[in-house]
Amino acid sequence: MSNWSIIHRVRYPPFDDKRIHASAAPISEKIVQSNLSEEEVMKHLPPYTIESKEGWLIERKFVNDVEESFNGNTDYRTDERPYVQLVEKQRIGWYILPNQLHGYARKMINFAVILLLTTLVYLFLEPILSAIGIPSVGTKSLQIGLLDYPILSIIVVPIIMLPILLRLIANFIDLKRQQDFLGSPVLQPKIQFATKTVSGKPLEGVIEIPEHLPDWKSMTVHWHVGTLPPSREALIEISNTTEDSQPPIGLSTPLPHHWESGLDDGTAGGEDSPMERKDIQGGLFLRPMRFSGEGGQSTIADDGSFSIEPPADLWPGTVNSPLHRVHWEFILKIKRDKKMPLLWVCPVLVDFPDRVVDLKNLNINDPRTEQFYIGKR
Repeated sequence: MSNWSIIHRVRYPPFDDKRIHASAAPISEKIVQSNLSEEEVMKHLPPYTIESKEGWLIERKFVNDVEESFNGNTDYRTDERPYVQLVEKQRIGWYILPNQLHGYARKMINFAVILLLTTLVYLFLEPILSAIGIPSVGTKSLQIGLLDYPILSIIVVPIIMLPILLRLIANFIDLKRQQDFLGSPVLQPKIQFATKTVSGKPLEGVIEIPEHLPDWKSMTVHWHVGTLPPSREALIEISNTTEDSQPPIGLSTPLPHHWESGLDDGTAGGEDSPMERKDIQGGLFLRPMRFSGEGGQSTIADDGSFSIEPPADLWPGTVNSPLHRVHWEFILKIKRDKKMPLLWVCPVLVDFPDRVVDLKNLNINDPRTEQFYIGKR
């Protein structure tokens, strides 16, 4: 009789995954449990595969001692372990959306840099072009103060500064929004989900909203699923390295003491959120999940009941391990008059479907907060 092992495999996308070829990054493996009989394997969470078209991967496998894979059906169930700290601090409660100027500014930066480099190259080559009879453009001088500047630079420099100005404006607007929201807190809704929620089936429940503010125009409910980043400690452990040594591909060296462990993907590869109030643990902006699937949208009936269609693709149920974190969440979206929408977020425990999940060719989401999208803005 063969013995079975449960293996978790991970090649999780770093912050700026477009700079790294997934095929060049190793797939890390961890044996979660071993020496199990087939009957014991059937009592555990089922296997699943979540993979992007680039090759970023989260996989749970059942393999026996003769290297045969088990893909049989197990009773659908959910991971009953407590939610990880990342959920408790960053994905429960009220959230607002950052200003859209952040996205516009990021798109303009690439154009501004290309324009700057092109201008410098042109100014360098201009004497040669003039010598062979090609007329120059924008190279005549313009005096500002005691110095002369090429007219072309007077045009280009404001374009370069515009993305920085937009980011500053957006950050001040975001800080003002956070201040306004915290100055007039909103009561938490009360929600009761159906006794059993299974992946691939609608989410049903009843929600009670204690108050309705005058500027609320409409309310809709959504749900979606995705993967949260593995803990830094788990990634370091399976890479056979230590915290003080060279970190594995995609991870940064340890961040300063003000960074709270468990509230970051550990890559330190860039700014994932606009300027936030430091007195609010986890912040007021909801981070996108790298792999994700959007469920349906529904209005709320007069008695508070709702029924929301599941995502189009079949996803695993809830998983709360240090290495694998499949997260489902319910979102109440409130559209407000002359303000960005208000989001109330609540995690949902979802059972696995009654067949093996094999997700391939998924798109990887940008981890920046301004890229978070739920329904139509």
